[in-house]
Amino acid sequence: MHSTESKVHHQRWVHEYFIKRFFRIAPLFYFIILFELARQALFGGVVEDFSSILLNLTFTFGFVPFSGFVWGGWSVGVEMIFYAIFPVLILLIRTHRFALVFLVISVIVSYSVQSALHAQHLATIPQPKWDWSYFSFGSNISFFAMGLYAYRVSHLLDKDSRRVRWVIPFVAILLIGSLMFFDLGKLLRSSGRLDILVWGFGLSALCIWQSLSPSCLVANKIFELLGERSFSIYLVHPIVITALSKGPLVTIYGALSAHLGAYAFFVCAALVIPVVLVFAEFTYRLIEVSGINLGRRLITQGRKS
Repeated sequence: MHSTESKVHHQRWVHEYFIKRFFRIAPLFYFIILFELARQALFGGVVEDFSSILLNLTFTFGFVPFSGFVWGGWSVGVEMIFYAIFPVLILLIRTHRFALVFLVISVIVSYSVQSALHAQHLATIPQPKWDWSYFSFGSNISFFAMGLYAYRVSHLLDKDSRRVRWVIPFVAILLIGSLMFFDLGKLLRSSGRLDILVWGFGLSALCIWQSLSPSCLVANKIFELLGERSFSIYLVHPIVITALSKGPLVTIYGALSAHLGAYAFFVCAALVIPVVLVFAEFTYRLIEVSGINLGRRLITQGRKS
């Protein structure tokens, strides 16, 4: 919203928007697809069929149960579908009131879809290992609506107002703290995953708060650097963790757990994170940045033509 809304009056804004989104996401995602297909062919013994590959290449696997095969890549299938409809939403949802209406409708839709798909999961024999209700686009549309609403609300509030200084921080801390340290999530857990929706509201309040009154704990150079590389970190970390867990990581955890118990996890995490960041730096610089620059060149050429 922040980077796109100011450009909606430009003649080529939709065209340029899709170029930016595609070349920001697709190059690295396609690279991981090739990596996974090669891994399956060389070590897994099973290679995805053509329909599954096509769904992943077109980013439509968020509509089809269990067709995404990039590790942890299910969220990309959800995000890209939202990006496809975003130009329509940004033109329709121009006010706080419309954003609120869209939010209410999307929460009802997400809860209903999640409940229906979860019931289907329970009724399926044999029952799949994963519950598709968690991964589908319909179950997650509400979180994008929360982002739109948070953006509209943040433009209505004065950063020095009482609501920004006290009310919104209180709501964010109350919801997130109750979910993290108490049993609120267990109390709210249902077939429609009301607990996950509450997570969304808590994080939305956090976004509003920090967008208007950023803390140095959040808005700093280190987090900015990690944010720029977050897509690489997200797609690389399952591969690194899986590779390490088949060798040294298990040995280290076993040795430490005898003395530290569950706290051995944090030691292993501290060892894994630097490795993830090193690999993510390579994919970011070699693939992501190259894709972003290619998209920029295409936009520049289009403006000249």
